[in-house]
Amino acid sequence: MQLTDFECPNCGASDIITTAEEALRCAYCDSFLGDALRVCLKCGHYNEDGARHCSLCGTRIVRECPVCGAGNWVLSDHCVQCGRNLNVIEEMVRRWQVTTQQRLHEQRQVVRSIKKREEQASQARMAAIMEAERQRQAVLVAQREYQRQRDRQMLMIIGLVAVGFVMVVLLVLVVGAASR
Repeated sequence: MQLTDFECPNCGASDIITTAEEALRCAYCDSFLGDALRVCLKCGHYNEDGARHCSLCGTRIVRECPVCGAGNWVLSDHCVQCGRNLNVIEEMVRRWQVTTQQRLHEQRQVVRSIKKREEQASQARMAAIMEAERQRQAVLVAQREYQRQRDRQMLMIIGLVAVGFVMVVLLVLVVGAASR
């Protein structure tokens, strides 16, 4: 099978093939691009290892062998563990044995897990933003305090210069009055 919706990060070729070992390889430069079991055929998302449904769109990406129960990529023709032909008709029969309510329940579970994972990711992002804001506020407080200290020093210098100027003027006036 050849996948055309993906690009090789090494050479940019879009001819990606799946090997007998369920690996994605570039047809041009033969680079290993990952496990085919992790690719969603609906949206093209490369999922985490062990995912049975796409974490982005919820589409099933792994199907079980009816004989040994091993997880196989949805487009696999043969089981990676026992070599059995993965027949579409057997898959349909197995699916018909599951009621619509059971399938809906499974889909709800997938949606809940995706929602939970996204909520946790959102909370983590918010915590990072709040920490960055707290650090920014701390830097602003430190800068304001430093500026206040500099302002006080400047006022002290200006005050000393003014007092010195007044003393010089008084000294000049006293010396000028004494010399008349």
